[in-house]
Amino acid sequence: MSHSPKRLSIQEWLDRIRDKEMPIFGHTVQSIIRVAEDEAASTHQLAQVVLQDASMTTRVLKLVNTTYYKTRDESISTISRAVVVLGFDTVRNICLSISLVDAFVRGNARDHLTHELARAIHSAVQARAIAIEQGDDSPEEIFIATLLYHIGDMAFWCFSEHQAEELDALLQQPDISPEQAQESVLGFRLRELSSKLTQEWHLSPLLNEALNPANRASKRVRSIQLAHTLAEQAEIHGWQANQTKETIAAIAKMNGQDPKDLSLLLHQNAREAAMIATHFGAASAAKAIPVPSQHAHEQAPVPTEATPPPFPEPDGMLQLKIIRELSQMVESSRNFNMIMELVLEGIYRGVGMDRTLFAMVSPDRRELRSKFALGHEANNLNQAFHFLKHPQQPNLFFDLLEQGEEIWFDAQHNTQLRPRVSSAIIRALGGQGFFIAPIIVCGKRIGVFYADRLPSQRPLDQDAFDSFQMMVNQANMGLTHIASKRA
Repeated sequence: MSHSPKRLSIQEWLDRIRDKEMPIFGHTVQSIIRVAEDEAASTHQLAQVVLQDASMTTRVLKLVNTTYYKTRDESISTISRAVVVLGFDTVRNICLSISLVDAFVRGNARDHLTHELARAIHSAVQARAIAIEQGDDSPEEIFIATLLYHIGDMAFWCFSEHQAEELDALLQQPDISPEQAQESVLGFRLRELSSKLTQEWHLSPLLNEALNPANRASKRVRSIQLAHTLAEQAEIHGWQANQTKETIAAIAKMNGQDPKDLSLLLHQNAREAAMIATHFGAASAAKAIPVPSQHAHEQAPVPTEATPPPFPEPDGMLQLKIIRELSQMVESSRNFNMIMELVLEGIYRGVGMDRTLFAMVSPDRRELRSKFALGHEANNLNQAFHFLKHPQQPNLFFDLLEQGEEIWFDAQHNTQLRPRVSSAIIRALGGQGFFIAPIIVCGKRIGVFYADRLPSQRPLDQDAFDSFQMMVNQANMGLTHIASKRA
């Protein structure tokens, strides 16, 4: 005798999604939301979230260079530059979007999930454009709230099994609404699960307002609702259907626009949404977004995405771009942290290292502690790189600060340096091979740059060391230039 599986309560569903099915997404969301209020610190923390994931780095840079996001005629080749040009909120929301897509495309592939994800991305793109037409102060906030509007539905279709089949069967019956079907199978509505997840992860006050609207919805909430209605009707009925045209007319009335002019914009947005969905990593969802065309049988071109290597490969062209960006930043900004972040990104992505950091020496020159780190398990590296100077114990890093030299240490070949690589260095960093160079500002050695390829076990080479030295020299010249202006 077979037994039907136990029906989970909404709290049990919440616990399952949070703790078992989507803990990585929840962690990423919290990492981004918890960034410091200080502009410089928050920029670095956001860069860490992006750069520790090669796939996310690739997708963020592709997205910020699309016509959808670009605000000026220039190519953006670094995450640091993306934050400067597009703003922290835009890059943050791109990261949240990519994290959301990653959480769902790795789950069970279901037709319902594909269409929910397609509608989420399509409606978010439309809502952002509607907000821009309204002159909204934060269209990016509307984008992310719209994207996550049905997060409970997406999570259910991704992670449920037997109940998904049961709900799917019930939805095929005529004269039953989705809400009625959900209550019959689950005992609650998926909208309630979306609301619970929004509160649990502290996703967005606007999203919470949209999911729990007052008697009279605000214009921003109305934009979210209409964008979702538009995406659903265009998918089910097509762009020329009366239902879709009525929704377009409602949006036009709300914005005070001509419906025909607005239609052209919304059609273009649908094409953008299909492209953006692919860059997010949701190629299947991209194909499900209804793209208006002259011929009904035409499909939107969906580019294929190559899988990026797990560790950055050397990129000479990127090095040159970063050096150029560094020169521009030195002239336009006196922000020490932002300059150091750009140099670290150049070492990590341009030189092609696994891990890199810069550490500062204490005023009494007896303590060397990492300030910023990028790359593989950057947080662990940041914590491990902390050394104290002892008179009786050799330490290559403090020797370097005294002598001001750049060092390529190779455990197999640098026998004369090996005694100066202390046990503390070996425990913290591995001590097999690394590059290290001093940070020199107006002749004063204030810290060091460090880089290695220990996690991937890729060999260090002369080209990499030359490039590392070039990046360090550019940093030292830039910081000296800034310091001289302040003097």
